[in-house]
Amino acid sequence: MKTQTLLIEIGTEELPSRLLNNISLNFYKNFITELNILNIRYKNILCFSTPRRLALKIEDMNTEKQYIEIEKRGPSIIQSYDKNGCLTAAAISWLKYYKINIQDTMRLKNKKGEWLLYKKKQQQEQIESLIPKITESALKKNYFIAPMRWEVSNQKFFRPIRNIVILLDHQIISGKIFNINTNRILHNHIAYKEDKIIINHGKEYPDILLKKQNILADYIVRKKIIIKNIKETIKTINGYIEQNNILIDEVTNLVESPVILLATFSKKFLKIPKKILKYIIEKQQKCFPIYNINHSIMPYFVFVSNIQSKKSTMIIADNEKVMHSRLSDIEFFLQNDRKTILENHLISLKNVLFHNNLGSLYEKTLRIQYLIRWIIQHYSENLEDANRAAILSKCDLLTNIVCEFPELQGTIGMYYALENQEKKDIALAIEEQYLPAFSGDKLPITPIGSALSIADKIDTLSGMFYIGNIPSSNKDPFALRRLAIAILRIIIEKNISLDLKELINNSLSLYNTKYIKNSNVSNQIIEFFISRLFYWYQENGYNKKIIQSVLSYKLTQPIDIHKRIQAISIFQKSKNSKLMMLCIKRVINILDKANQTLNTEINTQLMEKEEEIMLFNQINNLYIHTKNLFLEQKYEDIFLKIADLEQPIYHFFDKVKIHHDNTKIFLNRLILLNRFKELIFKIADFSYLY
Repeated sequence: MKTQTLLIEIGTEELPSRLLNNISLNFYKNFITELNILNIRYKNILCFSTPRRLALKIEDMNTEKQYIEIEKRGPSIIQSYDKNGCLTAAAISWLKYYKINIQDTMRLKNKKGEWLLYKKKQQQEQIESLIPKITESALKKNYFIAPMRWEVSNQKFFRPIRNIVILLDHQIISGKIFNINTNRILHNHIAYKEDKIIINHGKEYPDILLKKQNILADYIVRKKIIIKNIKETIKTINGYIEQNNILIDEVTNLVESPVILLATFSKKFLKIPKKILKYIIEKQQKCFPIYNINHSIMPYFVFVSNIQSKKSTMIIADNEKVMHSRLSDIEFFLQNDRKTILENHLISLKNVLFHNNLGSLYEKTLRIQYLIRWIIQHYSENLEDANRAAILSKCDLLTNIVCEFPELQGTIGMYYALENQEKKDIALAIEEQYLPAFSGDKLPITPIGSALSIADKIDTLSGMFYIGNIPSSNKDPFALRRLAIAILRIIIEKNISLDLKELINNSLSLYNTKYIKNSNVSNQIIEFFISRLFYWYQENGYNKKIIQSVLSYKLTQPIDIHKRIQAISIFQKSKNSKLMMLCIKRVINILDKANQTLNTEINTQLMEKEEEIMLFNQINNLYIHTKNLFLEQKYEDIFLKIADLEQPIYHFFDKVKIHHDNTKIFLNRLILLNRFKELIFKIADFSYLY
């Protein structure tokens, strides 16, 4: 078997750093899929990515001529021949379409039936002609953001492609990809555009990039070196950096030749609140703040340069100048904002539009104020503080800092509230109203923060449904799915006994009193919540059938739903559940087959067997002992009680014949089983589990 090394490098303009890993991974996966389809074998595939290149190195790839088997299944034999044994129109059409002679066909037989079948072995194209096609196909199947057009043929990719290298060992694979001819000159570093890196053999990659222009093409290697060098650099000032995987990943994807440099900023800027200072250094400047042993930010920062330079002092000075400018702006905004207390912005919110059809931010604040007063009573008596938090919740949106840096909304409100001598819980709630901001984000800590977050989010969600801005399968411009999951997470994880229907109706009633008569919007929102809940449980590893068994009851209390799903999941995994689950299945099957109306009471006089009397007594006792447990939603305790039925129902099936000659006795036994089913089905529809 002849094996060779295949190298593919796609040189681009700078790719988006936050998407680079996904773009690279998908190129890698798509390429593997294409190879597998064509039955091309290989030993290993290495993946490389920098801001200006995507590359694959396929080691020991089989480049010998391959044969592929073409298989086409036609109509069934019944549909292929008429009563006289002549070909039907369906069969003739299939034969013409694939240019097949009936003599070349065979028959495919299996349990489902018999069909016409055509098989043929065909020599595959030369590997040299296949590789460009595979490469272009793998690149085009990347879908994350809207692709760009950059040349006359309207080819599309995330960023303009400028260079393509495809080598099979030392041989250039000639072809055009995205209307660009392949070659052996690697894409160079942005700082060395005039230098050419000529690669002679695929095995030289990526070492030749490091040797010629100090480019680290391997993302993992680049990331490790950045972390290692940052730690070594800040040892000189006895500092440390906080773990920030998002920033590390982003910075790694911004550079090809990382150089770690230490810079400073004026100590006067340490007076800026810590969260704001951290935000500017990390989010705005893509640098790393440095902390001392007391966890305070030091007047230093580390940044990653993309070029080796003898004039590193100039690079540091330029970065310090930019940082000084940014922090000076923040200092100026803080000074101006502090001239007005937070509450004084409330009236001005009347001039700020929330949405064309939903009024101003002032009107939104009033709705939030009403909703939080209703929500907070479900788990806290601190009505006054909750009301105060609602009044101040959107005031920071008119501050200079938030106008300049919208991501600081809530955080700025918290700091200004504390400076205005507001209570700590009120200030924290102003910041926590925006939590959780993304999947897996932390939840509000304070009860007021949780209530304010729910109020803010349900107002937006119900308002958007009210005016018809409902998410479609591929569009959700107002992130309503995220808002729904956030509300559900807070209710469930904070154990708040809220009813979704009441919450939604309370929210909708604030828009238009006439609309209360139309329950359709309310039902649409509930269905939206339940669909989100289904996917959320699936993502958290719960059994799909268990989720369906509970959600089929159209319950509207997330806590109740959660307790049921948890209880069934725990019971199903328990050692003693297997026999009980089989008994439940048997009961369901018997009742379904019998298909009888069973509304009458059980007649104990018709009971002949000791086992059915024992089961009857046990079921009655269970109804009595679980009555309060159902009211208290203690479903795990209910399952412990149900476990007591294991032996009685087992003995019942072992000793009692359900189908009796006497129809009254037969019906009575069905009623007994139905009594058992009704008790079990009070928790969930167990028929979904089978």
